[in-house]
Amino acid sequence: MHTDIVERKDTLDRLFEKAILLQENEIIDEEIKSGFVAYLCVRSYVYVEFAVQTILKEYVSAVTHDVPIGNFVKEQLRINRALRRSELLSLIGKFSEEWRKNLRDTTQGKLGDSLDSIVNNRNKIAHGDDVYISLSNLQSYFSDAQHIIDLVYNECVPAK
Repeated sequence: MHTDIVERKDTLDRLFEKAILLQENEIIDEEIKSGFVAYLCVRSYVYVEFAVQTILKEYVSAVTHDVPIGNFVKEQLRINRALRRSELLSLIGKFSEEWRKNLRDTTQGKLGDSLDSIVNNRNKIAHGDDVYISLSNLQSYFSDAQHIIDLVYNECVPAK
């Protein structure tokens, strides 16, 4: 896995550890605790988006040395989208229908619901809505999202 993805994951892991300590501190106001979890939700979403884009950009670099095509695909990956399960499947399907089908089958249910929960909560937070998401739920969502990233990586890594 790309070093930048691993470093961002490590950072998030450390932030989740700090969130646990924050939750355990009875002196800290509940609003601050909730705000930190909301911050982690946004960071979790950004991580997922970054990881998927990085994996796909690496794939393009590995399979083509045609600079204009590589540049075009990489530029298309920069387009902002709310990367819910359906959008992820659509994006992956533009590379390979087989990848899309495999991801569709493996992300049905809890995995896909977790990704969608991160995205939906992130959008509400970004628009200033009050969101209550527990740290334990976010940890579960994030773990499932990491599993999806691993699935994307495994689909996209060219056979050597």
